[in-house]
Amino acid sequence: MRILHQDTHVLAIDKPAGLLTVPGRGAEAPALSVQVREIAPEAIPVHRLDRDTSGVVLFAATRAAHRALNAAFESRRAEKTYLALARGDLAEEQRVDLPLAAARGGRVRIAEGDEEGAREAQTRVEPKERFGRYTFCACVPRTGRTHQIRVHLAALGHPLAIDPRYGDDQPLRVGDLWSGSPDPDEVVLARTPLHAAALRIPHPRGQGWLWVESPLPDDIARCLDLLRAARRYSVP
Repeated sequence: MRILHQDTHVLAIDKPAGLLTVPGRGAEAPALSVQVREIAPEAIPVHRLDRDTSGVVLFAATRAAHRALNAAFESRRAEKTYLALARGDLAEEQRVDLPLAAARGGRVRIAEGDEEGAREAQTRVEPKERFGRYTFCACVPRTGRTHQIRVHLAALGHPLAIDPRYGDDQPLRVGDLWSGSPDPDEVVLARTPLHAAALRIPHPRGQGWLWVESPLPDDIARCLDLLRAARRYSVP
């Protein structure tokens, strides 16, 4: 478990993909919150990431800090940046303002009209690197709805490169990213490529801001390396 920041008020943890933030039902592997409490018994998770999303997760060290951090999230003073590998060529920045509603099976969908229960959702999506069939994006959610980035990317026609709920559920192999590789059948990515890369929030002590960043995980970084190699060695 990698600690990105720790003081008497708050801990920022770098959550790996494949790990729940808090315990779920059934016989699950230890959740991140369980591991954090081994070093900080009073720690309380402030927000969650999906199991396969990696990156920054905040834990409050005290109940007062938890109230302050919750208030910051609720008042939209928490500024989050996610990095994502999406399908297709996203040519320019997009601002998505599409309300979301719950669907069956734990899914989320775009709400229709003035549908009861719909919740506003806003996301800014900025292309960072374009590779033709894939685009590496920075996604900045203004709101914090469940599956918001995943659903908004799919609504743009650029779902995550792997997304069992809202896109293609097949793992990415080396040959999918660089056809000239000597090991085309090797699986390089087998989860939703979404990473909580940075979080800026008012510090719960009441003074200044907390800014935390998480480095890009190895699986997404390797995908980018392969896509760059394919571009570099492509025939003009």
